[in-house]
Amino acid sequence: MKKILAELNQEVGVRGSMVVTPDGIVVASDLGVGLQEDLVAAIASSAIQSIKRALADLGHEGLQQMIINSAHGKLVFVDIGVGYLVVVLDKRLNMDLTQIAISGAAYRIRNLSRIPT
Repeated sequence: MKKILAELNQEVGVRGSMVVTPDGIVVASDLGVGLQEDLVAAIASSAIQSIKRALADLGHEGLQQMIINSAHGKLVFVDIGVGYLVVVLDKRLNMDLTQIAISGAAYRIRNLSRIPT
């Protein structure tokens, strides 16, 4: 999993990535300089839980992907089954090509448990 995160972090504009459970427990992390693991995990958990509750209230079950734009950057959350891939992006990034890399990383992490050892 760490290898997948490290490869994703090589994409232009990616500042770091991690996998967290919906309650904010860090499964794996590869965050760049200046990003605090516990803070990113707390933000991720809070955002995921709030949006999932709101979606449920609207009758929409499941959160597949969410993008938060802020003044300092972007956060992308992708459901990977047992948790969420969280990717921190530069604020000036055009996400078109990076979105393909994020989706690929999420797919690979989601399928790690299916790979025979």
